[in-house]
Amino acid sequence: MNKKNLFPLVLFFVFCSLSCATHSDASAGSEGASFLDIPVGAGPAALGSAYTALAANAYAPVWNPAGLGFVNGTELAGQHLSYLESINYEYLSAVHAFDRPRDSNISRGIGFSAQYLGTGDIPKTDVQNGNPVDMGSFSSYYGAYNLSYGQTVTDKLAFGVTGKLINAKIDDVSATAYAADLGALYKMNEKLNLAATLTNLGTKLTFLSEGDSLPASFHLAAAYQPTSHYLITSEGVYEENGLASFRLGGQWRPMEAIALRAGYRTDSLKGLDALAGFSTGIGITAWGQELAYAWVPYGDLGNTQYFSLLVRFGAQEEERRNLIHYQTIKKHRTVRGSDNTISEPEYQQLMQLLSDDDTHTAQMGHGVDTDNQ
Repeated sequence: MNKKNLFPLVLFFVFCSLSCATHSDASAGSEGASFLDIPVGAGPAALGSAYTALAANAYAPVWNPAGLGFVNGTELAGQHLSYLESINYEYLSAVHAFDRPRDSNISRGIGFSAQYLGTGDIPKTDVQNGNPVDMGSFSSYYGAYNLSYGQTVTDKLAFGVTGKLINAKIDDVSATAYAADLGALYKMNEKLNLAATLTNLGTKLTFLSEGDSLPASFHLAAAYQPTSHYLITSEGVYEENGLASFRLGGQWRPMEAIALRAGYRTDSLKGLDALAGFSTGIGITAWGQELAYAWVPYGDLGNTQYFSLLVRFGAQEEERRNLIHYQTIKKHRTVRGSDNTISEPEYQQLMQLLSDDDTHTAQMGHGVDTDNQ
């Protein structure tokens, strides 16, 4: 293979190894499937990857499965990240909240997600003679396929688990590993969330006869939202190989439809310039859906451009129907309110419905509002 065709493959391995952390000072040994540490979602990436305490949405299967206990309705998320040459990082997820049992405070949610990092096709050449003879092509990729479940145990506390199938292939050599994430999310009050996760606990990723451990780590996180306009989130990460890092993110909403984000993480700094730990981005929300962008530089490796979409179904439409119905009946009742003998079963039923919705919202809403993160 000539140098030109080898370049995308070299970049692929460099990106997997350095996009999240440069482990030149790590303890002995190596890690497989380092792509699992690459941020998923433009919003989380822009916040410096300090997202564990905010993941009560379609990003929960990757960031914190406990967030599925606080999901309301059905959500989809998709991401595209284009890196140097032909390297792409894709993400797709779907989460769904089960109907809450009658007379129960338990809320449950399930989610599925897929991550894919690949080089695309790389032409093969006649290595021995150096001739540019067409000998077909090969590709390299890493993929992770996750199934997640989360539920509340009180109106403020939820736990979750994610099972992972990890697959990798380099030309005609492949490897498979299995892993799990464990998560907890505690909505202390309407302003503060606390969270913890254990990620990538599993088997080694083995190519041929040599295996590498997965990037297992412990995350401890907090998110504080003093007002609807401002959000601060932070996260400490301790990796199995002994490395520790810190992540910090902030968000400002000058108006409801726009979120300006910035973040910083220390585990991207070693071997790169200081700007490599910085990230920034913007989120635009319309009709409950969010289109987000993030810019994440990696020093001499170049810059990454994130584009992601978060789509929500059901919850907002139900709220809108209830509001329209309520306003119609309220107007009707105001006109006829002087006659106290008139029976209004429809009004009473709606008031009961709204009362139930308010109770559910209060139970689910203790903590930072994650709907627009």
